[in-house]
Amino acid sequence: MHLSHRWLVGLLALAVAAAACTGTDPSSDGDEVVADGMSGLDTALDTPTAEQPLQVGASATPEASESTGPTSVVVDAPDRTYEGDVTLGFTDVTDQAGVGLLHESPLDDKEDGRRFMGGAAAGDLDNDGWTDLFVLGGGNISDALYHNNGDGTFTDVASAAGVDEPHVGAGVTMADYDGDGWLDMYVTSHGPPEAREPGRHRLWHNNGDGTFTDRAAEADVAWTTSVSADGFGAAFSDYDLDGDLDLFVAGWRRGTDSNRLFRNEGDGTFVDVTEDVGIINENVRGFGPCWTDLDDDRDPDLLLVADFGTTQVYINDDGTFREVRDEMNIGLNDSQSMGTTVADMNNDGLLDWYVTAIHDDDDVGRGLGNMLFMRQADGTFLERSAELGVDDGGWGWGAVDVDLNHDGWLDLVETNGWSLPSYESEPSKVFLSREGQSFDEVAADVGLVHDVDGLSVVRFDMDNDGDQDIAITAANERFSLFRNDIDGAATNWLRVVLDTSGSDDLAPMGFGSRVTVSTGAEEQLRALDGCANYLSSNEPSLHFGLHDADIVDELTVAWADGSTTTLSNVPGNQTLVLTPEE
Repeated sequence: MHLSHRWLVGLLALAVAAAACTGTDPSSDGDEVVADGMSGLDTALDTPTAEQPLQVGASATPEASESTGPTSVVVDAPDRTYEGDVTLGFTDVTDQAGVGLLHESPLDDKEDGRRFMGGAAAGDLDNDGWTDLFVLGGGNISDALYHNNGDGTFTDVASAAGVDEPHVGAGVTMADYDGDGWLDMYVTSHGPPEAREPGRHRLWHNNGDGTFTDRAAEADVAWTTSVSADGFGAAFSDYDLDGDLDLFVAGWRRGTDSNRLFRNEGDGTFVDVTEDVGIINENVRGFGPCWTDLDDDRDPDLLLVADFGTTQVYINDDGTFREVRDEMNIGLNDSQSMGTTVADMNNDGLLDWYVTAIHDDDDVGRGLGNMLFMRQADGTFLERSAELGVDDGGWGWGAVDVDLNHDGWLDLVETNGWSLPSYESEPSKVFLSREGQSFDEVAADVGLVHDVDGLSVVRFDMDNDGDQDIAITAANERFSLFRNDIDGAATNWLRVVLDTSGSDDLAPMGFGSRVTVSTGAEEQLRALDGCANYLSSNEPSLHFGLHDADIVDELTVAWADGSTTTLSNVPGNQTLVLTPEE
């Protein structure tokens, strides 16, 4: 069913059409925050064998043929020393990386979506081991497909790839929907710039040769409503555990009933099963779906973040869904919810839920701000955002969880903005975790300065150095890329990629899996599944900060079929590709 997919192995298909580009040198090197730390370890490239998964060290250059092009020399990046105190600092590399697409919408006002449409996604589209970017242009500007050159720069190959036709795009997500080993892209579109209309969503099938073909119509996912142009966030997941990826698309416009679940038939087509499986559609103003296993029964449950208090929480009961928001004590009845991320924020082995919304900066009753629902042992949730210091994100939109400083605790990056004086040009937020007990807002201190109205946040490793970099989209503003220049002794890490290409019963790239790593008395959990943070999707990998541990005592993958893979004494500071045990 699947072709083999290996990290840092394969032809640079997109590079055939791309000429390497070099950006200009930025004027600022970013600011830094100092913390305590210890000695770390760098790891070299291991040669894969039939018995051993591919292991790639942070500083290694991929093995490549003569046609593979650029090497891993990063433009203007400071050397990683793994020595001394930990310093966390970001550098705005938008210009030098060549990714400063200007988003420009032809829409007139906020009711048309001008202020809250325009996402991005990250993933290795050509299987060369370097994460690429797809960024929506808004309609007046074509979308950009940024091929990662492997040297800190990107080249826009959208025209050569066939994905540059102008349209009013809202959101984008990446996944391998047909299991052929190549990441595809689903884009929610409101039609051509001159005439918005329904039925124009795009399913960019990756042809594996650097080009894409829109198969939305033949796959039956071009339409989510016949009323008017709609469609915002989208996310893939294997909700029925049959080994292929299904698709949920959120719709926000009133009266369109365009929140839709499409079941993958395994033959390149999908079937709309929304009403059949119990999804409530009427009057739901959806922004973004997020799939996660809320009740630990392995099948993905659905969190549908929605505006005007219409957020839905669904438990998946063997392929049918029931709404449990009140039952689980998730108080979003009055929240204007927009963005979302699911992660274990306090390392207790339970997945928590962060939802962005409007903080009432003017004291006029606009809302309580962002909410952090911490899962309890009995399966219910306790809202603790104000207590932990992550509630005030302005007019919140996108958010991601990520361990920025590699201390073993997940941080939060959130972006925001709206056309009211109290919310315009409010800086994006970096909420740094203090061992899960509280969070400090440190964006300016660490040099992640983004003070235009943001929309989507995407995390990925742009330079294969082991830390996570941050990209932010903005409404009718430039796309921004911030390189993480963390250094210090206690900055060890592990990056895990799941390869299920040899298993017909498991979804591509391990969607629906959980990975746990143990170092000493510390244990961290990461889950991989589809989630539209806000109109966006992250690199499909699992990242762990290991602090001062350079060896993982035990790593366990809980696959979606109930099987497990366990490794002991795993060296840190490498990207590790894992396959299920046969």
